Amino acid sequence: MKQKLMNVLINDRSQHPERLNATPERILEVLENISKKNMNEYSKNIRSILGTSPKRQEITQDIAEKICNYLVSADIPDDILLFIADQLIASEISTDEAVEMHETYKIPVSTLEKDLVPVSGKGCWLMDTKGKTYLDMDSNYSATNLGMSNEEIAKGLYNQASQLISMKEDRVQIARTRLLKTIMPMMPKGLNYFYFQNSGGEAVDKALKIAKAYTGSRHVIAFKNGFHGRTHGAVSVTWNEKYRKPFGLDHEDWVHFADFNDVESVRTLMEKKNAKIIILEMIQGEEAGNLAATQTFMDELFELAGEKGAIVIADEVQTGFGRTAIKQNDWFACMGYNVIPDIMTIGKSFGGGYPVTAVVTRKEISQAMKGGYDGSTFGGNPMAMTAALIATRQMRELDVTGNVVARSRQFEEGLKHLSKKYGLPGEIRIRGLMIAFSLGSSERVHAVQEALKDHGVMSSLSTDKFLRILPPTIISEKEVTYFLEALEKSIQDTM
Repeated sequence: MKQKLMNVLINDRSQHPERLNATPERILEVLENISKKNMNEYSKNIRSILGTSPKRQEITQDIAEKICNYLVSADIPDDILLFIADQLIASEISTDEAVEMHETYKIPVSTLEKDLVPVSGKGCWLMDTKGKTYLDMDSNYSATNLGMSNEEIAKGLYNQASQLISMKEDRVQIARTRLLKTIMPMMPKGLNYFYFQNSGGEAVDKALKIAKAYTGSRHVIAFKNGFHGRTHGAVSVTWNEKYRKPFGLDHEDWVHFADFNDVESVRTLMEKKNAKIIILEMIQGEEAGNLAATQTFMDELFELAGEKGAIVIADEVQTGFGRTAIKQNDWFACMGYNVIPDIMTIGKSFGGGYPVTAVVTRKEISQAMKGGYDGSTFGGNPMAMTAALIATRQMRELDVTGNVVARSRQFEEGLKHLSKKYGLPGEIRIRGLMIAFSLGSSERVHAVQEALKDHGVMSSLSTDKFLRILPPTIISEKEVTYFLEALEKSIQDTM
């Protein structure tokens, strides 16, 4: 036990080159995390050993040995010593230091979430720096659909990094070949030409370039309340003006916004602007509160595109890889609607949490791109291809789409029951495991989300009056029940 404690206080770089030595502040925080009354005396003695050591400076070998000698000689139960070691291996840095460093040095491009600091995960569960566990209902915006850690992906990435860690996009490589050999059964028919990228916004940008090169048109129809990412091109086709205006993108003459689920609105813009490119989310997430396209709209939109000689880009970065399945093997939302887009962007859970995205299209469209039209240093690199290979193989082996269909039904029944029981507004939007549940007001949503944390659930996604839920696609029946029970307690707490 002494050696284990020493290893988490003074880091062994041969085993953990990613870590630092522990700080006094973190050591004391870990002791405070232990809900044992008699730990007060031990904490006092540890403080004495630490003396005047700067609270955020890494401890020395000498101090670490004194702490270890004291802990193993005191009458502290082994399970408590093991908890201390596990907490320190999870993080050698305190919660306060992590928050303060982010507040001080992070460019504030988004609201900093600092209510809890996750340090480890298993399956659908997260543990924070305080040693508390939470059921994750956000999946990092649907990026960690296979869970918060993955031993097979970890091994694959270690092996690949040990062999070949990077290679430019235009070089033939084996890791990418492996993925291409195995992913084809998941793809919509005919979409088998890939251009790999690193983020969803980047994939949208490249999809727009490919579409413009193929059609010869610069005019794009996007949709009100659509969201496509944060890069320059992706923001340009995102509806909410607050994302566009700071960068002078609120009056672009090549972007035209149509009403969602209204094909005549699209027709009018196509005829007025001679637009040949349409981009949409089939289920509008962040801005619209998981609003799904109707089947009629999808049928009419694709018929209109064919009539006008236009192409459709489906942004499936969030909706793909089983997230929105309504039947088995619906790997992408378009499959549930029985339509095939001309170009599709995919990402989020593509790499099981590792950053990898792609633009996928048909051969004739892909050939509009010529050498020098685009490029990427890290797009499709061996590490990303390895993660994507392992993640997509796991999705098929675990029958993710079958689980999504079953759990979606369970969520819908449970939410309907709670809505009726507590007289809630009742609007439930659900497509696979892309779920939004109306609580009547944004204030109520915030209150319920705060209460959920007290009941062991992390849920931070919302759109106005809707609580949005994006659980890992591997979530079990028991875990859905856990969430529904926690939600009911949280509703009661806020009534």
